[in-house]
Amino acid sequence: MRKFMNTFGLSAVALALAAAPAIAGAQDQTTPEAAPETTPAPTADASMPPMNDTTVPSMPGTTPPPMPTETTPPASEAPAPMAAPEPTGEQMAMMSQWPADQQTSYQAWTPETQAYYWSLSEDRQEMFWRLTDDDKAALPKLTEAQQESAWAQIEAKLAEMNS
Repeated sequence: MRKFMNTFGLSAVALALAAAPAIAGAQDQTTPEAAPETTPAPTADASMPPMNDTTVPSMPGTTPPPMPTETTPPASEAPAPMAAPEPTGEQMAMMSQWPADQQTSYQAWTPETQAYYWSLSEDRQEMFWRLTDDDKAALPKLTEAQQESAWAQIEAKLAEMNS
């Protein structure tokens, strides 16, 4: 039962980490301008015959602006993938001490995640391994303030689980 509660607690932290980028993105978005008020179009009377080959004239100020479309940048403008950082001799020595499954997991991480891992304190590196792969990938993408907030939640949750 205790193992279930630990997993459940870490899942809650994982959910908070996963939601952080979406929340931050929502705060940065501006609200669309309200459409100007328009009067409803007149309804056709059943006794009036339909008028063929006619177009409705556009009225200035009643046509909403076109929706922005997402365009993908040309391949020449796409950012080049980050090269995997070369581990230092000290880091190589540490990695050789890891179990095989940890070494395999580390190799599967993005270069950004690998670099972030080595930027962490030793205590946080130990905690980092307890996170889900999605959370490991999400943490480096957060702003520094969001990372600190996430780590405060992770540390509090782990302290609660260990007490």
